[in-house]
Amino acid sequence: MTRFRKFCTIVGAAAVMAGSGCVDLEVTNPNAPDVERALASADVVKNLAISTISRWYLTSTYREPYLTASVTADVHTTNTCFGRFSNLEPRIPYENHSAGGDCLVASAPWDFNYSTLGAANDALRAFGTGVALATAAETAKYKHLAMFSQAASMMNLALWFDKAFIVDETVDSDGPRPELQPYSAVSAAALAKWEALIASSAGNTATYTQDELPMVGNLTGAKINKLANTFAAMTLAYTPRNATENRAVNWGKVASLAANGIDFDMFVTGDNTNWYSYFNYYGNEHTWIRIDHRLINLMDGTTPPKFNGTIPPKGTSPDARYESDFQYCQASNPAPTTGQASCQTPVIGDPSRGIYMQSTWFHSRYGHHARTTPGTSARTAVPYILKAENDLLRAEALIRSGGSKTTAATLINNSRVTRGTLSALTGAEDNATLFAAIDYERQVELVSTNGLELQRARQGLTARLQTGTWRHLPIPAKELETLGLPIYTFGGPGKEQ
Repeated sequence: MTRFRKFCTIVGAAAVMAGSGCVDLEVTNPNAPDVERALASADVVKNLAISTISRWYLTSTYREPYLTASVTADVHTTNTCFGRFSNLEPRIPYENHSAGGDCLVASAPWDFNYSTLGAANDALRAFGTGVALATAAETAKYKHLAMFSQAASMMNLALWFDKAFIVDETVDSDGPRPELQPYSAVSAAALAKWEALIASSAGNTATYTQDELPMVGNLTGAKINKLANTFAAMTLAYTPRNATENRAVNWGKVASLAANGIDFDMFVTGDNTNWYSYFNYYGNEHTWIRIDHRLINLMDGTTPPKFNGTIPPKGTSPDARYESDFQYCQASNPAPTTGQASCQTPVIGDPSRGIYMQSTWFHSRYGHHARTTPGTSARTAVPYILKAENDLLRAEALIRSGGSKTTAATLINNSRVTRGTLSALTGAEDNATLFAAIDYERQVELVSTNGLELQRARQGLTARLQTGTWRHLPIPAKELETLGLPIYTFGGPGKEQ
């Protein structure tokens, strides 16, 4: 799929700060007057605001860095393409090179998020100058889309990079270049944008069409408000790079935000053109990506936590998702009459690259969206975020802020018992037991949603990241070269961040 480039023009932060179409910060943009005239049209601004949602979604479900990070977090595994080098053991530094084999891991989220941010800023700048649609309600309806994309892009930059530029509609493209800010400051800026959207969308009764966002059940103003609360909670909870930073989070605020968060699953229906989840396109594709044995071992205890070259027999698990969401690969698997092809090849990939990268399991829960599924590939509804994610955020926040552990247990049980059929927690358990249950649910229930496996792992609820795993990405090399800054990177023992 190369269509992605149609929707997210590859530009870096420098281009966004210089104004539309201007890459060199020292050159006047000759197209600026035309851009200004176009953005004076209400219909153009409305369509621009709508386009930012597709840009955000395609950015946030792309292969890089999401599958790469899931592999290095030992949730997915592969020895090909976008995950091979981050799957090496012992872990090695990320190769931050403008022509390197893994260059897209850093450049894709940097370029695509700044492209989305630039479009959202343009729309918000136009609304701010008085561009209005037929009614105040309609103006607010589309302004909220741009506000969502702006906040979500800033959140992505805070979650993935060690530092970034904070750029919004108030930045003067003719003024001095903003200074790079640490991820903590970028996170705070994103949180402020979420809070502005929460305040602005309160009581909003708008309904968006499937053309604007093909969300199952339709996006509404009320749902935008709930999503903004959940994403604000995620911004606070997933910014920490380690357990120490995690303990310092304002967990009372996370609990409050999550209490007003989503009570629905956000599924988006793909059309294989403007909307699709590359993360699910490959993440449920057993000929490219498998599930790491470490995760399967959590569920059945008999599968070795690292593949050693010997095909282990399929085990059993008290967790119902062992059978419903994952598939064991073996030659005797029956060929299905419809839908995704059954996994009949026990392992894939070149063992010389590392036998430990292989696996006899893959994630099949959203296999209908996978690359080789006839007729439905990239054309079905898959989740970007599940209600379970908000439940688990709120549960952790309640425990950490001294709230009700009974309520926290109930929230964990929503997926643990309802889908997993595991024994119910009561809240009488110690914190370590409850945190372990939260971490387990995040790993098993949230696979193939928004690809934030690394962010959830680096919180440190349980020690499961390998030594040397990078905790965040550097600014991509080609952007550093444009900015005239030294190239740097992360990863390798003792150099995680």
